[in-house]
Amino acid sequence: MVNFKSSLLVLCLCAAFVPGAALAGDDNVPSGMKAGAMPPPARGAENNHGHFVCTAAINAGGGVFSGEYVNAAQTSNLSPGTYQVAFKAPCGDVRIAGGWFRIAQPDTLTWGTMPTRTCTVADRANNVSAIWVQCFDGTGRLTNTSFTLHVSR
Repeated sequence: MVNFKSSLLVLCLCAAFVPGAALAGDDNVPSGMKAGAMPPPARGAENNHGHFVCTAAINAGGGVFSGEYVNAAQTSNLSPGTYQVAFKAPCGDVRIAGGWFRIAQPDTLTWGTMPTRTCTVADRANNVSAIWVQCFDGTGRLTNTSFTLHVSR
């Protein structure tokens, strides 16, 4: 009986705190920014909150191994370890200011393990549908590597 009362008290306390957070709004506006300062979301992206929408598996040479909504014609290896990966709708504007989350993960694209690699992502200058990806080896040098890229909103 004591455990039941304790559990009930904990549930009531949780219920008291959760609704405030749940009602805080989901307008994808970063802290300190006015809603009007954000670019409008890409058409079709309004209802994708928190789900991977567009994906790409890119081989070390910059070719598209697989993916969803990836624009192979605008995806390439620009220089050692540096890539441009572009997408089509619904990911026509994948800038971070629009609330898009992008993550790149070095991957063999087949089986086995690979040496230490890391990849970073950023907006691509002059192309709102593309992401700038740079990959580094274990010593910090730019290096060509295969990777997967996921975009969510």
